[in-house]
Amino acid sequence: MSSRDEVVRRYRDYLDACNRRAWDEIGTFVADSVLVNGIIRSRSEYIADVQHTFSIFPDYRWELRRAVQEGEWLAVHLYDTGTRRDEFLGAPGDGSPVETHEFDMYRIVKGLIVEVEGTADNARLRQ
Repeated sequence: MSSRDEVVRRYRDYLDACNRRAWDEIGTFVADSVLVNGIIRSRSEYIADVQHTFSIFPDYRWELRRAVQEGEWLAVHLYDTGTRRDEFLGAPGDGSPVETHEFDMYRIVKGLIVEVEGTADNARLRQ
């Protein structure tokens, strides 16, 4: 993948697969191992992490707001929404709607996510 448009289109396809809970499809966007915030995760562990988000927020959705690409790196600003159905960071699973902003850096090699550095404003998910 070389052009910015191709990289962003593929990332949008990845987000779409996440939002549809297309577990097998998500794996086609991820390398065999991924460095996530300094921790090596296998493809199946990476997918399990995404699934865990849905166990707490069953209707969680990621919406791409902005993307900046440079070389192998893609920086994204995401707007996340969902409904808290299970306890999260001490907040009860009371059906509260939540929203937050997330900022991530993805290193993409040969079309596959090989590294992610990211953060979300999780304090907002407790409110």
